[in-house]
Amino acid sequence: MSLKKYFVIGFSLLLMGTGFPRLLSWAGDHQEQKPIEHQVAVTVKLVQVYVVDKKGNPVPDLTKEDFVVTDNGRPVTLTEFEKHLIQAPPAKEKIVPTSAAAPSPEMLSRKFLLFFDFAFNNQRGVNKSKEAALHFIDTELRPDDEVGLLSYSTLNGLAIHEYLTTEHRKVREAVVALNTKRIDGRAGDIEEQYWRQATEGPTLGAFYVDAEHVDFFLKSPPTLNWRRQESKNMSENFILKMTSLAKALRYIPGQKQVLLFSTGIANSLIYGNQAGSPQDDGLKTGEGGVPLPSTNPANNRSKFDPGDYILRTLNEDMLKEMAAANCTIFTFDTREAALVPSLFTYDEQTFEERNRDLFYDKGIHQTATDQMKDNKVTGQYSLRRLSVTSGGKYYSNIEKYKENLEQVQNLTGSYYVLGYYISEQWDGQYHPIKVDVKRKGCEVHAQMGYYNPKPYSEYSDLEKQLQLFDLTLSERPLFQTPLTFSVNGLSYAAGEEMRLQFLSRIPNRVMEKFSGKKAEFLTLIFDAKENLVGLQRREADLTKYRGSDVFYAAGAALMPGSYRCRLVIRDMETGTSAVASARVNMPRKAFVGLSLHSPLLLVPESNFAYLEAATDKKKVKTEWNDYYVYDRANYSPIAGEVPQGADRLFVAVPCSIVGLVQPEIVMTAYLVNSASGERIPVAGSILNRAQKDSVEVQFLELLLNHIPPGKYMLYLHAEAAGTKYVSYAVTNLTIK
Repeated sequence: MSLKKYFVIGFSLLLMGTGFPRLLSWAGDHQEQKPIEHQVAVTVKLVQVYVVDKKGNPVPDLTKEDFVVTDNGRPVTLTEFEKHLIQAPPAKEKIVPTSAAAPSPEMLSRKFLLFFDFAFNNQRGVNKSKEAALHFIDTELRPDDEVGLLSYSTLNGLAIHEYLTTEHRKVREAVVALNTKRIDGRAGDIEEQYWRQATEGPTLGAFYVDAEHVDFFLKSPPTLNWRRQESKNMSENFILKMTSLAKALRYIPGQKQVLLFSTGIANSLIYGNQAGSPQDDGLKTGEGGVPLPSTNPANNRSKFDPGDYILRTLNEDMLKEMAAANCTIFTFDTREAALVPSLFTYDEQTFEERNRDLFYDKGIHQTATDQMKDNKVTGQYSLRRLSVTSGGKYYSNIEKYKENLEQVQNLTGSYYVLGYYISEQWDGQYHPIKVDVKRKGCEVHAQMGYYNPKPYSEYSDLEKQLQLFDLTLSERPLFQTPLTFSVNGLSYAAGEEMRLQFLSRIPNRVMEKFSGKKAEFLTLIFDAKENLVGLQRREADLTKYRGSDVFYAAGAALMPGSYRCRLVIRDMETGTSAVASARVNMPRKAFVGLSLHSPLLLVPESNFAYLEAATDKKKVKTEWNDYYVYDRANYSPIAGEVPQGADRLFVAVPCSIVGLVQPEIVMTAYLVNSASGERIPVAGSILNRAQKDSVEVQFLELLLNHIPPGKYMLYLHAEAAGTKYVSYAVTNLTIK
């Protein structure tokens, strides 16, 4: 398993459990602090709207003037309008959405969440679910669609395998990697047995005989009652997790289409059932303590179960939260196709039916009775209700997933995006939205409302987890618009390994936005295939860094190749965040001759703070600053941007010399204008040299007083005097 898969699977589980408490250590110190103030901002609220005619076909020709929208009962003026029309083209053909105006980068795309339920499922259902999900990714998704992957299991709870992304290949790989052996719930089977006994009375269990003893496997009423309560507990946990997920999804804008693969919670567990049944009391026992059918007519009376009040209440709350979070749920029932003989009665009932009349059907061992599963004890009703209340659709036969997914595409493929201005309050209040169309004969499906943002201190653990995934994995985070800054990468040879060091200068204008006491610094490194290959985290007391820029460094030993770094800073008290990204190429280590490593740019400055990610001293014998030698009291690094008014630039550049007798290294520099391509020589001189193993570090001064403002590429060219060996290094440079 790649480290990327480990991160999105294991990391998501650890965040919710006790195995990774420090990563989401929200509490901080329990000192009294002033309440955090959020300024009221005017922002655009975007609403996704689906409009169909009486036959259920999309209506594609509406204009902005056809829509009437109210927010909290008050009419609003639409300022943004976009329509997306997808006419089911050939697979993987790029779709260009049509719009009334040039589409804004803030406009909403379709968002799909593939949700695998391992707790209420069977092996055949999970296998078919994977087939269906892969078919959906391969044939129905469009390039700008965002898709994520989630799963739920009794043992591991809710797991986020892939966050919403347009990198469909990564989601496909995650679906393929899903473990189909994780089925850990048989609540439906227990419920079916429970109500069968309620109808027919207890039956003699299966048994086997060996040389030493006889074991009886009896599904007695007390045992079934106990197991049924376990099923209720499992159902309660599932409902609570789904409710938490809905609350966390509130803050992701737009409509979320959830494709849920499950057999559902048995309806009778929640809403009850009724059947004729002998009572449990007064039963006689036979040999080995086996209960015998009661002969007392008083015991043969109707058994009525009113359902579970707690489960019913929790389930209703979950349905409301899903609708309020603008989640449209398409449920795919993964049990046997509706109202067909159970193919798994003999296997899944753990041999309990062996005493009954048996027959074979196409090689499958079947009971002679109860061929049709009673839908009162299946999850069909709970899945139907989940779809209906959220505006989705229930699909009963997982075998027909191709036709069903094509219908999902038709229902979600054509939509409108409406936008209007609101005053954004940080109170977490719910705003109901109503969208109508003036044209007659149209049926409108739109989000029911939205929640104002709320203080970070009120986030649940799952909300904080989704926010973190949003910041680390999304180029355009949805939970908030984070602050931005710059990060650069340095590649250099340290002994036998190549290391990549990411350096960032975080300006005071960003640091002062973090009003809390503590912040976390998270560095993630992705390879060319977007697999996570490195992760470092550091907590810091921000009070030590008030009033100055902060230089942050983190790195890892990596193989040659292309890498992307993402640095995330998050205030652990307010949730305020800042992000930076950069791409760096890691060259191969030179075995002979001269090679330049990445140059480090510096300016004369003393008011500067240093903060570095923790490293394993046993594994990292040589730190990056052993090669990049400079006077920290008088110079500070920059991330490619020269401060305004600076007429000089200083550069620390390591030069590896392999297989040569310490030759003199002659260095020259020039700039290339990124806009015009003009090459500009740069005068400079060597101020200092330092030696570390086979690496010579040169400290250069470059004169910039004749260079006009703009974006450039800085080239450093080195030659080993008296040899044929030459080398060069290049970095970005911006002159204000």
